[in-house]
Amino acid sequence: MGTETKELIAEIQKLQQESELKTGWISLISHDFKGVFRNLLWLTEAVENEGMSKDDFFKLLPRIKEDAQKNLQTVTDTSDWIKSQINGFEPKKSKIFVLDLFIQLKKEFEEKLEDKKMDFQFKGNESLVFYSDEFLVLFILKKLLDNAIKFSHENGCIEFKALASDDTISLSIKDSGVGMSKETKDLLYSFEGPVFEGTKGEIGAGLGLKVVKNFVSLLAGKIDIITTENVGTKITISLPPN
Repeated sequence: MGTETKELIAEIQKLQQESELKTGWISLISHDFKGVFRNLLWLTEAVENEGMSKDDFFKLLPRIKEDAQKNLQTVTDTSDWIKSQINGFEPKKSKIFVLDLFIQLKKEFEEKLEDKKMDFQFKGNESLVFYSDEFLVLFILKKLLDNAIKFSHENGCIEFKALASDDTISLSIKDSGVGMSKETKDLLYSFEGPVFEGTKGEIGAGLGLKVVKNFVSLLAGKIDIITTENVGTKITISLPPN
């Protein structure tokens, strides 16, 4: 098979994957927003028609808030992904210090970590430096850390590990939380998966990891997930060093 043919096949496969992602994304957003607005409309009509007491209405408000938060996150993720696709997006590489990444993550998630009384530790080479798109790398790590906190128990520990070889930078987030079954892991990147619920009832649309996988691809990297149900999960992204 000639080089041009291989390149053409690779380009076709890439376009197919992008098309499937966009189609699934639109379907997911449409489904989620329909559900939220349907429920909200039903509640307001029930109160207006006196089919529900105000006390019962207010009891349901926390659930409405959770749905709104989940959909706001979906919109945010969608916006970030769209920005990466406009006008033939190319990663903007800059010098990145892994210790700075850890410090930024710890500061941004300080409240969530404290809420679950969790420890966030750095492992590996603190002096490690590499070149990549800082926005994309941070987005990826934020999603991984957010999920690790969400699916961890109180008083647990999460590790951020950074290692380097001659041709790869490996960044991983490891938790000792609920882990995943093989069936759940197989559905992570599909749009057929369920809505996931954290150990304190946190709601997630499952969209974040789909965006993460797409962003890792933009950085010419790979993502690997090792997980055991009721033991924990380790997600590693491997990136070129420059």
